[in-house]
Amino acid sequence: MNNSIMCLTRDAPEYSHDQQVNDFIQGGAQFIQLRSKSLSNEILYQQANKAVTYAKAYGTKLIINDHIELTRKVDAHGVHLGANDGTIANARRILPSGKIIGKTVHSIEEALSAQKDKPDYVGLGPYRISSTKKDLQPVLSNYQFQQIVKILDPIPVYLIGGLSKDDFPLIESLGVQGLALCSALFSGKNLQEQTRLTVDKSRAYSRLTTY
Repeated sequence: MNNSIMCLTRDAPEYSHDQQVNDFIQGGAQFIQLRSKSLSNEILYQQANKAVTYAKAYGTKLIINDHIELTRKVDAHGVHLGANDGTIANARRILPSGKIIGKTVHSIEEALSAQKDKPDYVGLGPYRISSTKKDLQPVLSNYQFQQIVKILDPIPVYLIGGLSKDDFPLIESLGVQGLALCSALFSGKNLQEQTRLTVDKSRAYSRLTTY
C-alpha cells in the first residue's frame, strides 16, 4: 500500500463525502480519512456507509474522523481521534480487533502522551496554517517536528496542515511516514485527476507500515 499520502475529505454541500471518497479511490488513493465537522449524524452515517462500501470494493483503507461509534456501525477500517474524541483505550474496547486508530498530536507533551497510548499512527501538525481548520494549534519549528517524530518512533507520523503536493520531500527531511492532504487535492476542477497527479508524485516517497 502507498502510505506516503492520506487523502482527507471535507464538508461541501454540493459534493458528498462518499463521492469524494470514490473520486479519491479512482485517482489511486489507498489511505483516506473521512472528516466532517458539520453534517448531522444521520447524513454522516449515510455518506460514511456508502464510502466504506467503495473503499472495501477497491481494497482502500478508510478512516473516520472523530466518531468511534460511527466507525463501528459502518465497519470502517479505523478511526482518527482528536483531543476531545475519546481515548485510544476506549476506542480499542469499542471497536473490533484490528481496527486502525489514529491520534492527533500538536506538541511534544502530546507526543509523550501518545507514545504511551500507542496509536497505530499519528497526525502531527499543523505544519502551516490551514484553510480547512480554523482552530489549529501554533505551528512548530522543523526541529520540533523532528524531535516529536523521534519521540513517537516507531509509530508512523503523518504531517498535516497547509501542505501541497510539492511538500513530499518533507517525508525525508522530517522523517515522517507521509503527508495528510485536503485543500491541495481540491485546488483544481477535477478531484479525481488532482488525486491521480498527487498520488503519482508521492510514490517515490512511499514507506511500508504495519497496517
